[in-house]
Amino acid sequence: MDIRGARLPQGDWQALVALLAAEEEHYRRLLRLAWRQNSYMKRQDVDRLQANAADWSRHLPEADRARIARERCCADLQARAGVPAGARLEPLLDACGADERRRVVQALDRLRRTVGRLARQNELNRHLAAFCLDLAVEESRIFRDSVLDDPAGCYGRDARNTNLGAGGVLVKQA
Repeated sequence: MDIRGARLPQGDWQALVALLAAEEEHYRRLLRLAWRQNSYMKRQDVDRLQANAADWSRHLPEADRARIARERCCADLQARAGVPAGARLEPLLDACGADERRRVVQALDRLRRTVGRLARQNELNRHLAAFCLDLAVEESRIFRDSVLDDPAGCYGRDARNTNLGAGGVLVKQA
């Protein structure tokens, strides 16, 4: 559908650019939290992981609200420009001038790059979390087999010292 004759006011495009920038800012914040999560998992810093998860839970709804606001703005612009609902943004850009188009495309490109980086970091974190869980299972199996079931009798089934030998450091760390 060609809508080159229809032009929407410049303020509409400025509003869309502002919404794209706001959404991108929220995703950048989530990306920083994802980087931190990766670092905390590597260091096995449970307290900071928990605080980071709380931050993520607090900021994710804000990012969702920004996305919804941007989607509503796009739907409104599409309706007023005569572009079919649900179409990509590119056909809609035929209803704006060159400067507005450039600003919208730049904001959209920044958003796409940030969202891509966030998706990649979340996938890396997912793999690292799976590895950490596998490692914890294996470490607990080794501890059980090597320490708790020790034939020398240094530890009882409750992971406490028996009178038969020394110990304590491993039990405290476990």
